Amino acid sequence: MKPPNLIMALIDDFGWFGGGWQGNELAQTPFLDTLVREESLILERHYTYKFCSPSRRSFLTGRFPPHSGQDNGPDATIDYRMQTIAELLKCEANYVTIASGKWHGGHFSISQIPHARGFDESFGYFNGKQDHFFHYDSEDMCLGIDGSYNVTDLWDTTKPTNPNEYSGQFGDYLFTSRVLQAISKNSLRNTSNMQPFFIYWAMQIAHDPMQAPISLPNTPDPIEYAFATLADQAIENVTTKLKELEQWNNTLFVFSSDNGGPAFSDQKAASNFPLRGEL
Repeated sequence: MKPPNLIMALIDDFGWFGGGWQGNELAQTPFLDTLVREESLILERHYTYKFCSPSRRSFLTGRFPPHSGQDNGPDATIDYRMQTIAELLKCEANYVTIASGKWHGGHFSISQIPHARGFDESFGYFNGKQDHFFHYDSEDMCLGIDGSYNVTDLWDTTKPTNPNEYSGQFGDYLFTSRVLQAISKNSLRNTSNMQPFFIYWAMQIAHDPMQAPISLPNTPDPIEYAFATLADQAIENVTTKLKELEQWNNTLFVFSSDNGGPAFSDQKAASNFPLRGEL
């Protein structure tokens, strides 16, 4: 029997009531609504922490947030003593491991980045947030693994990308594209020698800044609701690719938010209704 492929799709700062599958009639998420209802997508509804980095560290290490490393912020990092799920799958189960999107698990030395924590390859940004189109954070420039500050925080495994190559391109289109490429490349490998893959797909949406290539004007917050639709489209694209390559029935697909909607920010549509923290 083939071991299953594993995909963890993590959306950022998405409110409990952000999707149509939760009963939000304004949210345009038709594919996810159907997937949850008919295909038994595993929808993780229990957050490990209220901030980005501790939640991500908990998922990657299987430890409670206080035991998994440095707390939230630009210097957040996974405890060196902890093994990540990528390290375990790679070393003990012969998985190919890929990360795409947001890291926020440490980037002040090469020993903290995804490649050093069990991922064969990665594409994305190391810090906690960035401009969705130009891939920099004016508040927290990224201290690179070479010891220099990089205005652009977009990395291809251990190498910084050319700032001009992706400038103006929506980040989550890039991250989804890398996921699709990884599925295509590793599905052939999976078929030929039964080597499964693990993809950690950490989307940038719905984190601020509030920027998106589309908007939904007939909603209380056109950008926040656009984020939900963009996530829905991305999941549909990846699911379609898995089915095309006959990997869907051998893939464990988990979709979660790292935490609920941030009640302390300007994201007015990141609703946590009917839970405490409702906006």
